[in-house]
Amino acid sequence: MRVEHMREFVAIRDEGNFSRAARSLFMTQPALSRHVQEMERELGVRLFDRDRHSVTLTEAGERAYKAFRQVIRTYDRLTDDIAGYKAGLTGRLRIGMLYYTIRQDFGNSFDRFAEEYPNVELRRFSWQPQEIYEALAEERVDIGVLPRASYPDAPYLVFQDILTGGMEVMVLSTHRLADKGSVTLDDLRGELFIQLRDDPYTNLCYNEALGRCGFVQERCVMTDNVDTVSFEMRRSGAVYIKARGFEIAGCGPEVVALPIEEPGPVVRKSFAWRADNENPLVPLFLEMARQ
Repeated sequence: MRVEHMREFVAIRDEGNFSRAARSLFMTQPALSRHVQEMERELGVRLFDRDRHSVTLTEAGERAYKAFRQVIRTYDRLTDDIAGYKAGLTGRLRIGMLYYTIRQDFGNSFDRFAEEYPNVELRRFSWQPQEIYEALAEERVDIGVLPRASYPDAPYLVFQDILTGGMEVMVLSTHRLADKGSVTLDDLRGELFIQLRDDPYTNLCYNEALGRCGFVQERCVMTDNVDTVSFEMRRSGAVYIKARGFEIAGCGPEVVALPIEEPGPVVRKSFAWRADNENPLVPLFLEMARQ
């Protein structure tokens, strides 16, 4: 039962009829009557005796009136307490972001968090996954965005998934597979694959996802980072398997992205934080980001 409906019930009793109560609540009388009927159905009793000019409470209505007033007082005290808590909440929250998917990962969470908790210092760092992982290990950030993988040296990490999805392969438009609308993993066997020299954790995430499908990238060439993938494709003709949903810098019309057909590899990207982090701002931000 909604607190707003309880307030309406109390107003009807205090005003003495539906029309005056509706005016005081700035709502229509039919809507007010409908809400009372819903309450009566939910409680299984009649709450009002009605005539053309006034309404009086039934015995059950009198009991409901007293109970609803108590609920409303308790609810209002709670909301006042929480508003005061939010207004007075201070501290610092440090977040490590993947520079190439900031909007995808956070949307308007930063703006909403700053509005909700104006006295909190929100610090944001734009990094590669390797840097975020190290910052979490060294407790230099409270929350970081990471590709989800089984990190053997970090049993202390806890995850909340942001995105779960399939994978795709990027090839040059002159590649033998470029004209296909989609590919299977069998289509990719024997290819030369690109991996990232400075991002072992994205490599780990992708290799684990492919491994769950029985696929191994056997022939690989390394490139410096995600921004140099397109240069390596042009240099060696290699292909790059990645998660769907974000673009690689520097790719023009000569690069084609082909989805890997289902059932295929699935990858996850997550918020990560240390289980031993006692900063009370961490669960508040994660809850807001989840909405």
